[in-house]
Amino acid sequence: MDKIKLSKIKVDTNKKGFVFLKPKGWKHTIKIRKNFIDKEVVYYVLQDLYHLPPSSSKISDNSIILDLGSNIGLTIAHMKHLYPGAKIIGYEMNQQNFLLAKRNIKFYDNVVIYNKAVWCEDGLVSYKKSSNFDAYAIIDNNDDLNIDEVIEVQSMSMNSVIKDNKLTHIDYLKMDIEGAEKAILESEDLSWMDIVYMMNIEMHSITEEDEFNKFLKIIESKGFCAWKDNKHWSSIFAVRNIL
Repeated sequence: MDKIKLSKIKVDTNKKGFVFLKPKGWKHTIKIRKNFIDKEVVYYVLQDLYHLPPSSSKISDNSIILDLGSNIGLTIAHMKHLYPGAKIIGYEMNQQNFLLAKRNIKFYDNVVIYNKAVWCEDGLVSYKKSSNFDAYAIIDNNDDLNIDEVIEVQSMSMNSVIKDNKLTHIDYLKMDIEGAEKAILESEDLSWMDIVYMMNIEMHSITEEDEFNKFLKIIESKGFCAWKDNKHWSSIFAVRNIL
């Protein structure tokens, strides 16, 4: 990858325009904005590999992969590079990220991405136009915000995602949805997990070990072996127990 181009993007860089990079071994370029946030996303995906399943488990090349919180599409593109025969379905609620993701995945077959939020119910949700870091989070209460500060987007429950995509099984589910995962895991209906084999869920804003263990137990109650990722500070790996 062109590290010289990336090195020119500093913490305070926020220029208009885009940078095109070609990761080593890839046939196609990726397109990112000239800002530090997208630069960090490149490193998280292509260097840290936080989005991948646990190394102890394997998924087949023709798997069904659900990528919730696709950001600018690099996670999808990388997984298509690793599993070219996989069908990958992505969801990204921020429109600008979504449009950039569409460009970054356009070279690949059997891939689709939706500009929708994944939430605990169908409807409309809101998020702030500005982001403090590399993604956008659903806000539960926007009464104190000016209407110009928020964006509304359609939301879908996990069961609706499965129904709309006619999924009978999900080999690998990657969930990085900036706090919405808590509401989903705490909801009464967790039947969607019944068709999932493996998961990687990033848990946001969790500082107490007891709270982390609570979500581990929720996932384990649905027939998974679940544990904290040893290379990411707040992610849960889960693999279905096969008797």
